[in-house]
Amino acid sequence: MAKIFIDAYADMLQPEADANGILLAPSKIQKGKTIINFTDFNNKSLSNVDICQNIQKGLYKIIPLTMQEWLDFFTPYLQNGDDIVFFTVSQKIMQDGGADLRSAFTQMSVDYPDRKCYLIDTMTVSRGTSEIALMANTLHKNEPDIDKVLQYIDQNIIGTYVSAFVIDDVNLVQSSPLLRNVIDKFVGASVGMRPIICIDTDGDFRVLESIKGFKPAVAKLYDIVADNGENIADYTFTIVNFDAQDDADKLYNKFRPQVESTEIRNLPMSLNNAIMVGGKTVAITFHSKK
Repeated sequence: MAKIFIDAYADMLQPEADANGILLAPSKIQKGKTIINFTDFNNKSLSNVDICQNIQKGLYKIIPLTMQEWLDFFTPYLQNGDDIVFFTVSQKIMQDGGADLRSAFTQMSVDYPDRKCYLIDTMTVSRGTSEIALMANTLHKNEPDIDKVLQYIDQNIIGTYVSAFVIDDVNLVQSSPLLRNVIDKFVGASVGMRPIICIDTDGDFRVLESIKGFKPAVAKLYDIVADNGENIADYTFTIVNFDAQDDADKLYNKFRPQVESTEIRNLPMSLNNAIMVGGKTVAITFHSKK
């Protein structure tokens, strides 16, 4: 069977990944002159209070992995005889546009021609990427041919997820040029307004609307899903948050009466995404109407 990986921006924590046999790729952040490499949000060297304060102060910076670092990570698996499937968030939002990652996969295919190395752009972010990887992993347990699994995923799953999220302080956003450009158009529009940002089925960002106040903007996410989502009782979707658990819980409780408990998730956001959007955030990922 192929080894299935997801990147550090897919909002899957280590315990869930371990339970499902999915591997997390490393991430790299910088605080001052210190480089921190890890995969798990619950990194023991960082307390939650320290994380929140440092993000709000803009002390953490996301550092993309180089081509060589990607090669160093994946090569041991290839040397072990494993095939690799790596599900990434939309490469449009990566700081380098995913160039080094793609170069690494091209090189791996040259160096290990007998191994399969698949780089899958999920065209979504956050839990959309995780859900696609989880589905592929489940299918692969019953279908050994990874090519058939990926063909099904490409034809039926990728391009169905939408994410919408509320950022509390747009001035703290540090991310790819794409997200930064969206935010720059919003900054200064109106004091106290919070943008509801969407990443659509093509992996592009746009501001859906703006609401005065963080809590009302989070509550508005319910209407966003109702207006733009498939029948929520029929599809798994996920709420993630950073430093906004109460707001996420209230949103979860609005959906919960309509959705089986196994089909709705309420989870913490990864450190990488929290740094990307500048801290306090609530996001929801759902299936879009076709």
